[in-house]
Amino acid sequence: MTVQSIAVFMGAQFGNDPEYTIIAEKLGQLIAEKKLKLVYGGGRDGLMGATALSTMAHGGEVIGITPNNLAEDAISPEQVTRLIEVDSMSERKDLMMRYADAFVVLPGGFGTLEELAQVLSWAKIGLHDKPLVLLNINGFYDSLWAWLKETVTKGFVAEHELQHVQLFDNIDDTLIYINQFNVLIHETNDY
Repeated sequence: MTVQSIAVFMGAQFGNDPEYTIIAEKLGQLIAEKKLKLVYGGGRDGLMGATALSTMAHGGEVIGITPNNLAEDAISPEQVTRLIEVDSMSERKDLMMRYADAFVVLPGGFGTLEELAQVLSWAKIGLHDKPLVLLNINGFYDSLWAWLKETVTKGFVAEHELQHVQLFDNIDDTLIYINQFNVLIHETNDY
């Protein structure tokens, strides 16, 4: 599998740290420069809009997938390469998972947590084998990472199952891991 598209899960808000927006826009720029597709939830506001608009501004391709019953406002179809409207959040997540070859999680709220949990649990049960990264901007995911480790120490998750998610503090390490994931998978499958 060669990574050609990255689903980015993130908030429809900006949060209270300007670094979240700076990193979201930088991620969008690098996705475009590396000729990857951005797959995201189709929102126009917050980190969602910032990432999508940055990808487009740098000549990239953006696929937005939005439920027609969602409270958040969808981006204008003219602002992205393709905007797909679906009937439900479940359908949105299913399509995002199908369209993506890798997943990056920026800061966000409950919806972001739900998307992360589904991708992680589906990897655990073998429904996909795609890289998943928490982009830990200014320690945003420190507490969640500690909880994930505690699921192992408390006997709810096997230690090897944490391999399904990685934590990086910067975009460069995130993209290097995603790029190397192709090599790692092929090397593992050669045995």
